[in-house]
Amino acid sequence: MKARAPIVPEPTLTDRMRRLFRRSIAGTGEAAVTTAPVPHACGATHAGNVRATNQDCLHVAQDGTAIVVADGMGGHQAGEVASRLAVETVAQRLASPTDGLDPGAQLLAAFHEAHDVVLRTSRERAECHGMGTTLIAALVAGGRAYVCHVGDVRGYLWHDGALVRLTMDHSLVAQLVAGGKLTAEEALVHPRRNEILQAVGVDSAVTPDVCVRALDAGDRILLCSDGLWSVVPEDVIAGALGTAAPLLAVAARLIARAMDAGAPDNVTIALYAHTGTSGSGKDATGAYRDHDGTADDTGSRASGASSSARDVAPILWASDSIRPPA
Repeated sequence: MKARAPIVPEPTLTDRMRRLFRRSIAGTGEAAVTTAPVPHACGATHAGNVRATNQDCLHVAQDGTAIVVADGMGGHQAGEVASRLAVETVAQRLASPTDGLDPGAQLLAAFHEAHDVVLRTSRERAECHGMGTTLIAALVAGGRAYVCHVGDVRGYLWHDGALVRLTMDHSLVAQLVAGGKLTAEEALVHPRRNEILQAVGVDSAVTPDVCVRALDAGDRILLCSDGLWSVVPEDVIAGALGTAAPLLAVAARLIARAMDAGAPDNVTIALYAHTGTSGSGKDATGAYRDHDGTADDTGSRASGASSSARDVAPILWASDSIRPPA
């Protein structure tokens, strides 16, 4: 079994990070806007160094068990409308769950509802025509994390001293990487790197991916827009998540790293730290097992991920088959 890497203590917010995290009007590009309703969950968004407005949106539930990030697209502020509608719809749906649906099905239902809301608004309002948004949400229940996404927003897990990529981008370059036609490094600078294959509110239908993972105390979940992962290497992300610093300090460090790297796009992150009971149930050999009973293939790599993030062979199911693993 892999030895757990030591957690390196890190100072809390530096003066520079405090200045960066001053509350300001969203979209001015002057400061990050943060939310931290509980110590074990927080979020932060920043317009970045180039964009005049911030078309990202995020949500952190009051109890911290649900976090959501969206990256809108569309001119004349339409992207901002799309991301806000999607996040608000998912947040409201998760706050009032449907009886009889498990967490994975709740997420899928929320995503389809968000898709319908954004698509309908795009068709009804001329200034919003053609808008859409990428979307990712994590819901923690019963010691497990359920992560649902559409587009190139990403989910990561810090577990057992390593960074785990939970999602595969719905993008052209990710498809090319998976097919062996590009390397992960080439994908980051490819001229068509911003082309996504599906988004909420764009086409008549959307097919989210869902993965479910058991959590242990000390695990951390990161959801982020491409404004973070496209400019901040995964080893740097891992270094931030692996510290003993409070989550808001981790958020500050990640935003600061993106700003130092130029931040050509809006940067948004949401974080969750698991402090509850374990949902993994290691077997007699010490290996983690997925909910179908098979051992995790922690040695394989996620398509499109760099060597600093390992794959945990996430369990995926599509919107037309919402039955989660038993």
